[in-house]
Amino acid sequence: MADLERPTTPVTAKIGGILVLALLAWLLFGSALSVARAAIALVGYIVVGFVAFNVGKVVGRKSNG
Repeated sequence: MADLERPTTPVTAKIGGILVLALLAWLLFGSALSVARAAIALVGYIVVGFVAFNVGKVVGRKSNG
């Protein structure tokens, strides 16, 4: 009985699959970085607003009395 060889995937299909996976990973990583940047910016705006509000309260109290 002769051993039958299993068919293998062509090299071009393997390379194409790797390129598609790399492209998807790059797009997902870029999206994740974009979301992280937006979240950091939002936190920064909140911190700056909080500090400005408290500084304004202190300055307002000192100018009134």
